[in-house]
Amino acid sequence: MDRKALKRKNLLQLGLTLVLVVIVSLLAELKFFRIDLTSEKKHTLSQSSRLLLRELDDVVYVKIYLDGELPAEFVNFRKSIKELMDEFRAYGGEKLQYEFIRLYDEPNESIRNRIIGDLYQKGLNVTSIEVRDDEGGSSTRMIFPGAIVSFGAFELPVNLLKNNPSLSAELNLNNSIQTLEYEFARAIHSLTTKEVPRIAFIEGHGELDSLQTHSLMDELKNFFQVDRGQINGHVEALLNYQALIIARPDQSFSEADKFAIDQYIMQGGKVLFFLDPVHPFADSLTAGTTVALANQVGLEDLLFKYGIRVNYNLVADLQCNYVPVNTAPSGQQTKFTMMPWVYHPLLAGPSTHPVTRGLNYVKSQFASSLDTLAGSGGEVSKSVLLATSGASRTRDVPLYISMEEVSVKPDQALYKDSNIPVGILLEGHFESFYKNYPVPEGVSPSNWEVLPQSKQTSVFVLADGDIPANEVVFEQGAYRAQPLGYDRYTRQTFGNLEFIMNVVNYMTDETGIMELRSREFKLRLLNSELISQKAQLLKWKLINTLLPLLLVVASGILIQAVRRRRFAV
Repeated sequence: MDRKALKRKNLLQLGLTLVLVVIVSLLAELKFFRIDLTSEKKHTLSQSSRLLLRELDDVVYVKIYLDGELPAEFVNFRKSIKELMDEFRAYGGEKLQYEFIRLYDEPNESIRNRIIGDLYQKGLNVTSIEVRDDEGGSSTRMIFPGAIVSFGAFELPVNLLKNNPSLSAELNLNNSIQTLEYEFARAIHSLTTKEVPRIAFIEGHGELDSLQTHSLMDELKNFFQVDRGQINGHVEALLNYQALIIARPDQSFSEADKFAIDQYIMQGGKVLFFLDPVHPFADSLTAGTTVALANQVGLEDLLFKYGIRVNYNLVADLQCNYVPVNTAPSGQQTKFTMMPWVYHPLLAGPSTHPVTRGLNYVKSQFASSLDTLAGSGGEVSKSVLLATSGASRTRDVPLYISMEEVSVKPDQALYKDSNIPVGILLEGHFESFYKNYPVPEGVSPSNWEVLPQSKQTSVFVLADGDIPANEVVFEQGAYRAQPLGYDRYTRQTFGNLEFIMNVVNYMTDETGIMELRSREFKLRLLNSELISQKAQLLKWKLINTLLPLLLVVASGILIQAVRRRRFAV
């Protein structure tokens, strides 16, 4: 081939390439698309997130407080957050703005401490990390692995780091990465929704008061309008609410109130029942002994109809929380020692369910067990969301309990039961308890026509009314609510608040955002057994260091050889 022919061929190839580039560019402008080459599609946003971002009518601003000098694992965590924010911007455009904030760039310590205090007050969780300096020393710093999402005059805290003590640091960070899209999408949806859904705490039957549920209500207010009130048999008054919470009642429900709850469920309403089937008189344990008795509140027959049997027993579990016990000999100065208390089980749920995936243990106190029933009417599926460990048992009431049990090592042969259900979610079409009964006296309106079958809805039952209750302490002359799930003795924060919020969001979710918690990214770790062997470690270091260089050199030699042969005269 002569030089002119070769030149014409090269010009033709260049022209075709330019035409192809122009065509692809025009198509890209007409049809937006992105290609995700990862096996888990970890860089692909869900349909619900894309729709949410495309419909933004004003700017959402995200301030992420994870920047600066960070350990390697947090550097990777920050990278994952940035990649997600870039994906959000691809669909939200200029309506989604984000910024990483370096807290420790502020040289004035008092100003920096004030900022840290403000972030904590806004609801961001703090964690400590060890940072190494240039001279080989190290120091401890507080960081906030979270963000503040703002929309107009409103803002929401988003805590991004999951911390389950039973999992390794790598798994906790991987779980945190898996839920990033859910956490941000949930916050943006809550801030931008035009009609705020309503949720109500039922009162009038000795339920937990507003101070005892302050922490939960405070979190719910980020996503719902939260009300409290009595039913008084008014069915229609309940229909304004997306969900009802009945938190640890200790007095009987009237037939009129039960009827109102039943018909609210038949209309498609959601109800969360937090019950204490057994009353252990825990306050009397300070004297060393107590008696646990059944605590019937009149809702048991209603739940039985829906497919749940409430058992009058106490769950004992070798996987349990610790309590302070005076271990000093009689007559000597008091000495408290933290010891396991089997009646304070640490509950967990299935790792595959959106509600409990990656969740920390849920702290309970004197919980009871639940049973599911077949053929209870309707078409209802049942999911156990909280259960005991593989070494547990139940004890029927009346039951005599003594704190002396703490000092006696439990007989493991007695703890042979596994995964005793304590919290169960029911979903489907329920049959009314009042299907073949007249409207009870006291119902308003009195001419209400009984609905025999429900719309698609859900009911959650938890046999421990203490799980939604935060501790209340007396400080500086006033009673103050502590964060839900925080244990002042062990100084741990358990998953109580996150669990209840996940249940509420799952039951009321109409956007599909909650399903994002089901996403799974495989954690590909190095083989610790292999890298512990020096010979194997050296081999893989050489492969990773030299092989890429050899491939580049070989490719260069091959390309040069092809070029010489092709352009040789």
